[in-house]
This record gives sequence, structure tokens and C-alpha cells, in this order.
Amino acid sequence: MAVKTTPDTPSSDYAAMLPYWNMSEAILGGADKMRAAGSVYLPQFPNETETDYEYRRVNAKFTNVFSDIVSTLSAKPFGEEISLVEGSASDAILALAEDIDGRGNNLHVFASNVFFGGVANAVDWILVDYTRARTREDGRRLSIDEERTQGLRPYWVHIPAKRMLAAYTDVVNGKEIFVHARMQENLTRREGYDEESIERVRILNRDPVYEVVEGFQTDRIVGYAPATFEVHERRAKVRGQGSAWELVDSGVVTLGVIALVPFMTGRRIGGGWRFEPPMKPAAELQIEHYQQETALKSIKELTAFPMLAGNGVAPPMVNGAPVQLSVGPKKVLYAPPSGDNGQHGEWAFIEPGATSLRFLADDVANTEKQLRELGRQPLIASQGITVVAAAYASQKASSILKSWALGLKDALEQALKYTAMWLGDPSEPTISWNLDELDLDQREDDGSGDLIEARKNGDLSQETLWDELKRRGKLSADFEPDKERKRLEDETPDPDGPSDMADALPPDADPEERVAA
Repeated sequence: MAVKTTPDTPSSDYAAMLPYWNMSEAILGGADKMRAAGSVYLPQFPNETETDYEYRRVNAKFTNVFSDIVSTLSAKPFGEEISLVEGSASDAILALAEDIDGRGNNLHVFASNVFFGGVANAVDWILVDYTRARTREDGRRLSIDEERTQGLRPYWVHIPAKRMLAAYTDVVNGKEIFVHARMQENLTRREGYDEESIERVRILNRDPVYEVVEGFQTDRIVGYAPATFEVHERRAKVRGQGSAWELVDSGVVTLGVIALVPFMTGRRIGGGWRFEPPMKPAAELQIEHYQQETALKSIKELTAFPMLAGNGVAPPMVNGAPVQLSVGPKKVLYAPPSGDNGQHGEWAFIEPGATSLRFLADDVANTEKQLRELGRQPLIASQGITVVAAAYASQKASSILKSWALGLKDALEQALKYTAMWLGDPSEPTISWNLDELDLDQREDDGSGDLIEARKNGDLSQETLWDELKRRGKLSADFEPDKERKRLEDETPDPDGPSDMADALPPDADPEERVAA
């Protein structure tokens, strides 16, 4: 078996994850993507004709609950803007944070995009790179002013999971480092009024350094050489058909390391880059929901057009085949008597019962309910993450979603560390991110009843009760204690007013009414 050695060769980890990534991408792409996938997610029935299947595929119904779940989870931590702790970063890094990727996206926007990808695909990547300098003709090193003139600066590159073809790490001096990575960098190049799609792969590599004993090299790796890069493009062959990969750029990464940072939400399997996607059960259930909805729609359409049966009626024939009848309003069907006994045929409609439709509709509704419940799990404190594990691994995160957010915080700080290294900046930027609202446990028993009971017993102040109910979502976000106190005061009877309801009646009220009152 020939070994594939082209730059776009994926790793075994990538190949294992690709089916899930394709499924997630198709679902998030909406109805058009799902329909375009054809039988991958909407199987063809046995004995179903191509024409019937194509009609069912083109008109398939798709309610994208999965996309709603991923979008909601991804947006929840970003209610307040991410910033840098005051005094932790230099002015240079603070300025870069306002346009961290060179495309106008600040740190908050960039982080939200990475978080969305990590939630949907179990992993997402940040590469910290540096703009390429134009060298001086005399070969001398650029001055600071010349670097500024050329706009040289570090910048972040967001690499979605499907673009990271391969990643390999090793542990050196007790620390895991990246030693090789291959990523897609496809681009569109304008050619006059037309455009050309270019397939491109960037390779980052660090060659191993082996231990030398008494002048002989051993197999023991003691370190890695500084990082290098290569850029390959697929180009049409000058002679003959097909295409080939061509090296178009290469050089040394002056930082010396591969400044690649993963953001992970999935459980990492082994020492490689294969994961158990946390949203996989929801994605699989979304596919089932898609199939159920489409089946229900097809059956409803068939039910709306029942089949006509002619019992005891001989059809007219043309060229040995029954003549197709027109059925509908303003049509008359005849069943004339046959023979001398006056017997005749009859027409009848065959309609499916409503029981099967109700069953399928209930099935679709139950699946959607299960799907939305799966989407709530990352918000629930004790689902899949224990208090002890959370405290150890995620700084006392009380929900899965908060543990993901804290993981992103760590990834961003690592990327900022690489940014400072590129600048030769001694500062240690730290992320400021308020994640308190992610401590909310949204189970049915959220402790509200205990809080109210404590208030009744005088063990809790009214202010604390309001704060806790607001945090649990029992009170709206715009609830204002001062206004509520004013309303309560307005509802309290005036001590200088009428002493009872009888005195509060108008003077002309009936005396019996006054007594009754």
C-alpha cells in the first residue's frame, strides 16, 4: 500500500474526528447543507425510486435546534466584555488587543468566535504569527522605526478544527510542546474580473535533537531545533494533466517555537488530538429529528392526496396499459352495471388513519424535547463534572459551561504570552472576565425555596434574597431593589388613614353594606 506524502495528508486523529466535524458543519450550515448531503443524513427507503427520493430530499424539513443550542451556549459567557487586568499588559499589547487579528476584531470578538468553534467541534485553535518583513537591500537588520513603517506586528490567526490537518506534540523537560503542525490556508486570488481558488497548506516544524554519547548519536530525543515554516500550493502541472504540490515559501520562525494554542471542550483521548465531542449526542439526535420531521411531512402530503380505488370496475386500456384518470373537483367517475343481474362496481378512497400521524408528531415533539434537554446539560452544575473535579481542574467551576470558559481564558492568556514574546515585552497580560453568572445551576431545584424559607425565619435579609433570586433567573435582569421597596411602601396601608374597611366606604354607601363590610 502506497503511503501518501503530500502536504495535505491528514493525521489519524484528524481522520477519526472528520465524520463528526462534517456532521456538525452540515447541521450548522442549515437546511441547504443538510439537503445537499443527500443520503448521508437522509437515507433512501428500500425500493424508493430516485424520482421520489429526490422530491423528498429537496423538500425535506429541517428545524435547526442544534444550531440554536450551540449559539446560546457560546453567547452566554460573553455578556460582559473581555478585557485585560489593569497594569498587567504594556501599552503595546493593549493597543494590539483592540485589533488582535489585524482584521479589525478586538480580543472579545475573536474570543467569542473561538469559543463557538470549540463548543461545536470539541477543539479550536489560535496561531500567534508575525507579519513578514521586507528586508533591506544591504541585508542589515531593520530598525524599530523601519518596522513601524512596514506595520510589523504580531497577530492572531483563528484556525477552525477542520483546517488543522495534523498536530503533533512531545514532552520536553516536563512540558508539552508542539513539534509539527499542518494547516489549510486556502485563499481566493483575483485574476482581472475573475477569481481563482488556491489550495494552500502551511507546515510548521521542529526537527528533533538527539543525544550524542561518545561521539555517537543515540535514539534519545533531548530537545528540538528552532521552528521552521513551509508554504505549499497545489498547482496545475506545466505538462500533462493533473496538479502537484509546489513549495512557494519557507523560512525560520524567529520566535523559535510553534506558537499554537488549542482551546478544548471535548475530553482528550490519549496523548494525541482526538476528542470525545461534548455536543456529539445532540448532533446525532438532531439528525434523527431531521429524518423524523421529513418523514412526517411526506406522510402528511400523502394523506392530503388519498388513493382512489375502483372495486369491480374494469379500467379502459390503451396499448395494454390502464388509462390514467383525472381525479378532483368537477370530475365524474362512472361505474356502470355489468351483466344482466344489475351488479356494478364502486369507487372508494383509501385514506391512512390519523393515528399514525399523531404518533409521528408526538415522536418528533419528544425528540425535540430531548434535544433541548441535552443542550441544557452544560449549564447544570452536577452533570458530568463533580465539585471536586471542577475545583481541581477549573478553578471551582460549578458548571460545564464555566469550565469551558475558564479553559478559553487559559488559552487566551497563553496566546498573549506568545504575543509578548514576539514583541520582546516583559509584561504578563492577564484576562479579566466576569463569569459569575455561569455559576447558575438551572436544575428544577435551584435552592430558591430554601432561600425563601430562610427569609421567613429571619435568617436572611431581603436584599440578599433578591440578589440570589436575580442570580438564579427568578427575577429579571433589570430588577431594581430601590423601585421594588417603593412599590412595597405604596402597597402598605396608611396608619393615619381609615382604621377599617367600613370607614373607607363612601358616605352615601348603604348602611347594610357598611355593616357587611
